[in-house]
Amino acid sequence: MLAGGAQGPPADGFEVGYVEQDGSELRRPLADVWSVRFEDVAPVRAFKSYKGQRHLPGLWWSSTTDGHIGYESWLERDHVMLMDFDPSVVAVSSQPFWLFWMSGNSKGLSHVPAYFARREDGSAVVFDCRPTERRRPRDWEKFEATRAACDRVGWEFRLVGAPDEMRSAGRCCGRSPGRSGGRCWGWRWSSPR
Repeated sequence: MLAGGAQGPPADGFEVGYVEQDGSELRRPLADVWSVRFEDVAPVRAFKSYKGQRHLPGLWWSSTTDGHIGYESWLERDHVMLMDFDPSVVAVSSQPFWLFWMSGNSKGLSHVPAYFARREDGSAVVFDCRPTERRRPRDWEKFEATRAACDRVGWEFRLVGAPDEMRSAGRCCGRSPGRSGGRCWGWRWSSPR
């Protein structure tokens, strides 16, 4: 796995570190990675589990990717499930890259977003998952930097919290309607008709 910040902060702007499927670790300027297929990269961190931890990591079997997608919490699991139900999402990867930058006080910072999703129209969405009540000032700096980096390369950024009950109700059927021809009221649901 790619160690966060092992090479130090970038001299200017943002840098992105990622792991290709063959295990090659790369770190490049943000401007050079906008065309990387982050939906196909390996996670930059392991999904560790240990006695007494506060969150519950695991793997979600995705019909979208026909493979497992990791999550570090049930909140992340809920969002990867919703992406799996969204027919406009054609690929998803978890913990797709490290983002490195210098803070305003010249301190090197880094952050790993939760997910990278590719839509059928080719557009991309980067997700961070954090309950609203657990978003601290130091987290906001990382979320805003991630948003700024995404804006520079034309990706959408979403900071998501707990999905509402209506949006998550459809996941209980145990299949992905968007993949099996059923009706999907998923991810962008307003309300079923």
